[in-house]
Amino acid sequence: MERRVRLVVALLLALAVGSLAVPLALALADSRTNAVSLERQRQLTSLAEVADTPAARSHAERYRALYGEPVLIVDGQGRTSVGAGGLSARDPEVASALRLALVDDATRPLSRILPWTRDHPVAAATATADGEVVGAALTRVDTGPAARAVALSWAAIVAGAAGLGVLALLLTRWVTRWAMRPVHALEDAARALAHGDRSGGVLAEGPDELRELVTEFNRMADAVDRSLRDQRRLVADTSHQLRNPLAALRLRVDALAPSLDPAGRRSHAALTRELERLEGLLDQLMALARAQEVSGSRRGRAAGADGEASLAEVVAGRVEAWEAFAAEHGVDLVVDGCGRGGEARVAASADVEQALDVLLDNAVRHTAPGTTVTVAVTRSADRVGVTVTDDGPGVHGGEWDLATDRFWSRGRRGGSAEGSGLGLAIAAELAEGRGGSLVLRPAPAGGTRAVLDLGPAEGER
Repeated sequence: MERRVRLVVALLLALAVGSLAVPLALALADSRTNAVSLERQRQLTSLAEVADTPAARSHAERYRALYGEPVLIVDGQGRTSVGAGGLSARDPEVASALRLALVDDATRPLSRILPWTRDHPVAAATATADGEVVGAALTRVDTGPAARAVALSWAAIVAGAAGLGVLALLLTRWVTRWAMRPVHALEDAARALAHGDRSGGVLAEGPDELRELVTEFNRMADAVDRSLRDQRRLVADTSHQLRNPLAALRLRVDALAPSLDPAGRRSHAALTRELERLEGLLDQLMALARAQEVSGSRRGRAAGADGEASLAEVVAGRVEAWEAFAAEHGVDLVVDGCGRGGEARVAASADVEQALDVLLDNAVRHTAPGTTVTVAVTRSADRVGVTVTDDGPGVHGGEWDLATDRFWSRGRRGGSAEGSGLGLAIAAELAEGRGGSLVLRPAPAGGTRAVLDLGPAEGER
């Protein structure tokens, strides 16, 4: 919009300046032409009046010295009195002008003199007495000095128009920037809001119409921020408040165990498993709320320097922590080298560890004994990440893009009811908070490949 406004103003300015400058330039050229024509007519008339006198030659020499132009003076019968500078009556153009002069029709206006004019037109004037022509004078007008004077005048007009144009464009730029500053601020604020940064509002400035828009935008951003905070607080508070009655219920159920007969122990075991599943779900909800809070405060910015560590150390530490669990499930946990990406340092390493825990937990739980889970550090350009590949059955129904949605249970692919469906959503939220992503795709040899993009490497943000 700002460019279009400047373009329109520039076109209107060019049209306005052109409509003033062109007539002015032509008027100056006409004025200079008329001045030259009148001056030559006056001088030639004086020469024609002395055509039959001895002073004709001296007058002719003074004229030639003054203007540097050839001159021819004849009497009323067309006989040459004085010829200076090589102007001859035998020249067809001079002869034609002479014939007109002898019948008292010598006045012919000069053509408009322009900066590029290089002509030497013939000018003539006559002197009369009692209605009879008594003498005539002719010359070839040198238009060079007049053309140079017109060129200087035009240069001044062009310089003035250019200066006026530059001044108008600078003024237009200042006005448009002042008017568009709130719009650009709104754009930046909307982009930051889309990336989760709700740290500040937009300063209300600029035209009155836009100030009201900025004010309403700030109110909307505050409302969105309050709504998101309330939503996260509700999830966290609800999960926390449910833990106490759930713990009390668990104690009562455990207390019933000694009093059950063999027929009721099966139902008691099923109830215990459901309570454990409910406890895990509450833990996951609280973890999701914390992940959303952390990622919302960091999204679109650097993660911060807290807990900075090399990616290789983080991966090695989590693999070592999960080796015992993998061994219980008969799964071989392998690190496929760290390469160049392992040298990168990542901030907020606790978030990376939490995301890796989710991926390793899913990979180990959903692969059959005797298979392998491979962890590799990747790097592409200035971005780093971790890839976890398992030999499991993959995602049920090819729903790869839905795998990171909340409450999408990976167990659907293999028929297991295990899992709350929140783990991958938590890992994805943590990755997005770092400017990265979590994508699940089929592995080349079957199974699942989870690609955790951790965003730009530390020091390269």
